[in-house]
Amino acid sequence: MNAPAWRIWLVVALMCGWGILGIRFFQRGETIFALLCLALFLNNAVTLWRLTRGGK
Repeated sequence: MNAPAWRIWLVVALMCGWGILGIRFFQRGETIFALLCLALFLNNAVTLWRLTRGGK
C-alpha cells in the first residue's frame, strides 16, 4: 500500500457516508443531490483504488 491505514479508513468511511446520503436523497426524489452524492462516491472510489494500488 502507498498510504497509511488511517487514510484508507477515512476514504472508506466517506464512501459509506456518500452512499447512505445518496440513497436517502434518491428515496426522497431529490435527484440532483443523489447524483452529486454518486459523483463524490465515485471520486472516493478512484482515490481508494489509487491509494491501495500495489507496485510502484
